[in-house]
Amino acid sequence: MSGFWTELMPKCPYTFLVNVGTFVAALFFVKALYFFAKNFFVFFLAEPLGLTTNFRKLGEWAVVTGATFGIGKAYALDLARRGCNVVLISRSEDKLRAVAKEIEKTYPGTKTKIIVADFTAGDDFYGRIKDELKGLEIGTLINNVGMMYPYPEQFTELPNGDTLCLDLIRCNMVAQTLMTRIVLPQMVARHKGVVVGLSSGAGTMAVPLIALYSATKAYNDFFSRTLEIEYHGQGIIFQSITPFVVATQMSGNPTANMFIIDATKYARSCLNSVGFFSRSHGHPSHALQNWAIGRIPSFVRELMSLSFMNKGRAEVLKRQQKQNELKSN
Repeated sequence: MSGFWTELMPKCPYTFLVNVGTFVAALFFVKALYFFAKNFFVFFLAEPLGLTTNFRKLGEWAVVTGATFGIGKAYALDLARRGCNVVLISRSEDKLRAVAKEIEKTYPGTKTKIIVADFTAGDDFYGRIKDELKGLEIGTLINNVGMMYPYPEQFTELPNGDTLCLDLIRCNMVAQTLMTRIVLPQMVARHKGVVVGLSSGAGTMAVPLIALYSATKAYNDFFSRTLEIEYHGQGIIFQSITPFVVATQMSGNPTANMFIIDATKYARSCLNSVGFFSRSHGHPSHALQNWAIGRIPSFVRELMSLSFMNKGRAEVLKRQQKQNELKSN
């Protein structure tokens, strides 16, 4: 420590501590102000000012996995609204045709293409997907497909545990990896494109009783973030989306409110953030929730998370017990 600081601190420790405290408070204020200002601009001003990413200019087609309901379907519809033709990939042909019909009716002139694929069923079909996409100018890939536990449960007690574990890994991790492998080369060749990976708020922190889901979503988050670094400067945008609760079937169809966002609003908000955030919670409400959670000490967060998940588990098991009693009667 220099002579100046050695002399200063004993003489006026109170003043020194006040100055340090003032600096820390000012730094916190500036960071908070920047956080709120940037989020306000991206989520409320960018689209009205025409400053969002032009997805059609990146490529004629957008590809969306898990496109028949929830966030995936909302992404597909909003990309069509922005002028893209859309490839819809999911496991139900009937539902795919219904979404394709809705897009073409809502946005006349928009082309759609459907590909039936069950992302839990091994990896034999990825060659077929590659062939089906051959020749299409794909500017956007939304890696949305994913699955969750049927209810919170300890890892060793998962119902149908071995099958469920493999399904989760294939659907949540392998799908994003191999779909990116299929689509990315032609983006690199054209020096433009967007690849969005749907992760989860559960992938940004360890969440008990959904351990494998939390881990697979952490993979999604890191996969997108590292590829963003790897391909930075080559014209490719990678984005990791880490939502909290969205009003979808996967979340148990909760009622939308200021914290639980409607899927249509959520997808539109996410697409508006492309090019501004390489990692985003997708909506100002979720960004604010994350900011608030980040102020809580990690050990407190973990206890709160465990308590919340245990309550969810208890409710599901109680319902199952009642149903079994009704059947036995």
